Amino acid sequence: MGCRVFDRDGREVGHVHDLVFRRIPPRRDGDPPRFDLIGLECGKQAIGDRLGYVRGTMAGPWPLPGLFRWLARRSLVAEWSDVASIERPRIILRKRREELAHSIDFIP
Repeated sequence: MGCRVFDRDGREVGHVHDLVFRRIPPRRDGDPPRFDLIGLECGKQAIGDRLGYVRGTMAGPWPLPGLFRWLARRSLVAEWSDVASIERPRIILRKRREELAHSIDFIP
């Protein structure tokens, strides 16, 4: 969290402001579920996504869903498999900025 992300051409994508996980169901009854890291959300705004306004089911109060979805259009998601290297505080990707999914379009 907070690391600066750069694409394969050295252009800055933004700061990591959220991690994207996929829930893996338990293998047996009584086992806890697992969560796999599948992406890094990069950009400036994250609070709306964390509160469930971007991909979740939050619907109100009235101005917030639209505002947070509009802000999320600028955030990008880099899939974990696209991370070429982590050199704290820098993360280098294998893709170009233009090849990354917008936060609002990313479906884990």
